[in-house]
Amino acid sequence: MDNTLGSIPLSSLVVNVDIFNTVRLEIANSANTVVPQPVVVVGEEGSGKSTLLRRLYALYGEYRHVWIDGRYIFDTEYIIERCNPAGGTLLFIDNMDFYLTRCSYDEQFRLRRFLYNEGAPMLIGTVSKVLPAFTQYEAPFFEGLKLVYVKPVPDEDLRALFNDAEYDRAASLMALVPPTIHSLQLIWDIIKLHDSPDNDIRRLLSFFSGKYWNIYQSLPANSQHILNAFGGNGSSGMTIPEIRNRNGLSTSVLTAYIKSLRTAGIINVEKLGKRNSIYTVKDPLFRIWLDKSTPELFA
Repeated sequence: MDNTLGSIPLSSLVVNVDIFNTVRLEIANSANTVVPQPVVVVGEEGSGKSTLLRRLYALYGEYRHVWIDGRYIFDTEYIIERCNPAGGTLLFIDNMDFYLTRCSYDEQFRLRRFLYNEGAPMLIGTVSKVLPAFTQYEAPFFEGLKLVYVKPVPDEDLRALFNDAEYDRAASLMALVPPTIHSLQLIWDIIKLHDSPDNDIRRLLSFFSGKYWNIYQSLPANSQHILNAFGGNGSSGMTIPEIRNRNGLSTSVLTAYIKSLRTAGIINVEKLGKRNSIYTVKDPLFRIWLDKSTPELFA
């Protein structure tokens, strides 16, 4: 399939050129210094972080470098052992979230001491969100890392990638999903492979329905009751009494389980006054998935 349209190639977005160049500059300025500055790229799932890191890894063949997938890290010793034999100048850790959430602050202080020794490798890592390990004052890496943020896909990239006839179609689909490179690639495929927009939402749902089913199935029954109430409600939010009328749960139960859904980032609330709070499903495509009154979307 042709991977260019308009004035820029889709492949250039996959590596997130601005962030790519930012990290390259950090490597150029820091990699061979006495104590190099660690860099961590922050971006939500599907934003192209792993692709970016792989491109950087391949680019610096002249450097001694080490690659570690964070899913396999359960202690700091694993990182040190991988680095010492190679004497790595660059240490790439993808999915570093796993290490930072699994390992104690004592373990993380050990990593910090290792990275801040003379001759240590320069760390370039990726995480999906800003973690307490970066924000808590007592955390080992509080102000100890340079964070580089992957920006959402901007509207000008949509306009550059899609022609005038396709732009509105692409924009309407992007409004339903996270503004990431992964989302853009899915929408690219839908539009390039199908001339008609009639089934665009159904096609988009096919990529996310498994994820939504797993989220829904993992929730307690009362949380599922609450989410069911949003199905068939259009794009409008609902108050506690309206949700209660749909599922019959008591106000006390509703309040407790809505709080947990808000904490999980599934439901949003807009306060319109002391007694008037409007609740909505945060993810618009998830709300559509919940809407079983439109079975044609799931055919």
